[in-house]
Amino acid sequence: MSISGDSLLISLTLILLPSLLTLLGVIIYSYIVIKRYKHALSRLFRSSFRGVDSERKRIASELHDYLAVHTISFNEDINLLKSTLNGHDLKNLQKLENNFNLFKHQTHQIVEYMYPKSLVDLDWKASFKQLANELTMGRINVEFESFASSSPKNDWIFHTYWAIKEIVTNAIRHGNAENIQITATDEDNLFILAIHYLASDEAKNWIDSKPISNAGLGNLIIQDRLSIAGAKMKIEIIDGVVTQSIIFKNEDINIR
Repeated sequence: MSISGDSLLISLTLILLPSLLTLLGVIIYSYIVIKRYKHALSRLFRSSFRGVDSERKRIASELHDYLAVHTISFNEDINLLKSTLNGHDLKNLQKLENNFNLFKHQTHQIVEYMYPKSLVDLDWKASFKQLANELTMGRINVEFESFASSSPKNDWIFHTYWAIKEIVTNAIRHGNAENIQITATDEDNLFILAIHYLASDEAKNWIDSKPISNAGLGNLIIQDRLSIAGAKMKIEIIDGVVTQSIIFKNEDINIR
């Protein structure tokens, strides 16, 4: 019986072996295809965001040059008219000049915010300070503070900058946040950019209503940006404060 049983087991093994080998081959092939697909998708994301960022930079540069040229032309015309006018007409011209200077200043700010020079220069602290200034308006106050002596490598700042801008905008729009603190720290072998704001009822309901990581196009863009930058995001509520942390591992850090 023992020999017969062994023979039966061997026979079954010989019958099943081709199927098992085929199954193993399919698993290996599927793994390779999925891995290649992930790499291709990652390259697609990088290419897509690179194109968006390049176009934003190009538009900002062209608007800056366009504004500069027409400002010079306008100022020349204004100065020419000043020499020919007086009284009420001169006051109206000066009012027009003041309005134009205000328009020029505000337009220059918009152009600068579209693609900050500090971002081009890879000055991450200056970039986030400027971002905080841009998002501060009316009842909304956004501040940035850094306690970090290190920063991640390579082009992390490009993707993280736009991700944080989207996060803060979402907090204002959906969480009714009015006072927002962006903080940079490097501790416990991690580099962390944290966004803090009051856990209002609106903020709690927004966070609890659906998974933030999967909700809406804006959050998908945030996740894709952070994935390319090699970062992860964690959301928690502690002592009545919402904290959204963007976390980089230690191996992605260069001491500066």
